[in-house]
Amino acid sequence: MARLEDGWCAALDRNTLLCTIYEKRPKICRELEMGEDECISIRTATLLPN
Repeated sequence: MARLEDGWCAALDRNTLLCTIYEKRPKICRELEMGEDECISIRTATLLPN
């Protein structure tokens, strides 16, 4: 999935934290269950400053 310069998903609405392309999302997004360990680790890595 495309990412912005700061690492955020390009399809994420930062105000609502909802996917703006949910119905048309890529396979990788369909395979991740929101809230599962892999999802949480990716979100944490993306949201925390380096």
